[in-house]
Amino acid sequence: MVRELEQACPPFRLCLHKRDFVPGKWIVDNIIDSIEKSHKTLFVLSEHFVQSEWCKYELDFSHFRLFDENNDAAILVLLEPIQSKAIPRRFCKLRKIMNTKTYLEWPRGEEQQEMFWENLKGALKS
Repeated sequence: MVRELEQACPPFRLCLHKRDFVPGKWIVDNIIDSIEKSHKTLFVLSEHFVQSEWCKYELDFSHFRLFDENNDAAILVLLEPIQSKAIPRRFCKLRKIMNTKTYLEWPRGEEQQEMFWENLKGALKS
């Protein structure tokens, strides 16, 4: 996904924690600063995502921008099917977002991937 987006024409500028977070800075501050400076925030949702405490924090802050500021800055991509019972109760905001916003699903077949990339790039440009 990183290669596809950063090598697009024109390229998207991504913020990746492994590469772009400031060493020595509090993780929470890195997250907040990155989301505040971003035009859009892309969440790739997976079973692993819903088990991560840091991802929950990113989602909580983005949720503030989505609903409290009436902003459409978050884009959700469902990487794999996630059963609603697999989403921990503490992710009630994720459930709300998934019930109120259209999200993209990673396609199972290669023939659908071109449309996925077009839709994702269109959402990032909006």
